[in-house]
Amino acid sequence: MEGGCTCRRVRYRLIGTPLIVHACHCRWCQRETGTAHALNALYEADRVVHTGDEPEIVTTPSASGKGQKIARCPICRGAVWSNYPQAGAAVRFVRVGTMDNPDLCPPDIHILHPPSSLG
Repeated sequence: MEGGCTCRRVRYRLIGTPLIVHACHCRWCQRETGTAHALNALYEADRVVHTGDEPEIVTTPSASGKGQKIARCPICRGAVWSNYPQAGAAVRFVRVGTMDNPDLCPPDIHILHPPSSLG
């Protein structure tokens, strides 16, 4: 499977199948994506092969306070994957929406926000 950013400068090829695909509905992911959830396919980093320009790695805050590293296209600014401190550089959380055929990666699990955060 292949994918990339909106302007197609940053491109990647995925080797094999993801470890898991999750849809995270936490408030932080909603704020970050501007939608109902973030949909990520988790791949070991060596299974994400760059086939286009290199992404720019941007460090941003996270709910844990440990930050996250987001790989973004330096031209269109589209996010293609993230690395989180818990998994380090070993696992990439690939944005399913950046895949050329995202229908091949439906979520295995939905992570819901805690009920206490509902207004």
